Amino acid sequence: METPVYLFTGFLEAGKTKFVQETLSDPNFFKPEDVTLVLQFEEGEEELDPSLFASDKVFIETLTDKSKLNPDKLAALQRKHSANRVIIEYNGMWLLPELFDAVPDGWLIYQEIMFADATTFVMYNANMRSLVVDKVGGCEMIVFNRYNDSIDKMELHKIVRGINRRCDIAYEDEDGKVEYDEI
Repeated sequence: METPVYLFTGFLEAGKTKFVQETLSDPNFFKPEDVTLVLQFEEGEEELDPSLFASDKVFIETLTDKSKLNPDKLAALQRKHSANRVIIEYNGMWLLPELFDAVPDGWLIYQEIMFADATTFVMYNANMRSLVVDKVGGCEMIVFNRYNDSIDKMELHKIVRGINRRCDIAYEDEDGKVEYDEI
């Protein structure tokens, strides 16, 4: 049986945890039979608040030791919680092929979204290009949060399109208003 996996990538403080919290607080994300395993591969400033989740069948596991990133460990966590779907909040400093090699048989990535701080993304691209390419290359959408009018949207667009021609690009301002790229 296939296990759907929702993969959220991005660097520290990019907004991954906030998005996961909002997703798990939305009753429309759940069916009665859903048991969700959340795998967090880094500890950021924000923490998930299970008291706000729309279901009590959500289990959080934090793995900050890369040596535990293997199919046996991940499958054991799925069995431990009897989860039938997985959300992964992945460490932005770890390469995605390491995760893909560790995914147990039967796990299928349903969606991959990258989150980026619009105020620091150009700097990350200049200084850690290989990590940016690793995260942007396979994502279906990139969400630039903390966007404001002082940021050059065309520069962000060009970096993303130079790596991934098919992903959607969204710009979210500090008030939560989202605008999709139409360049």
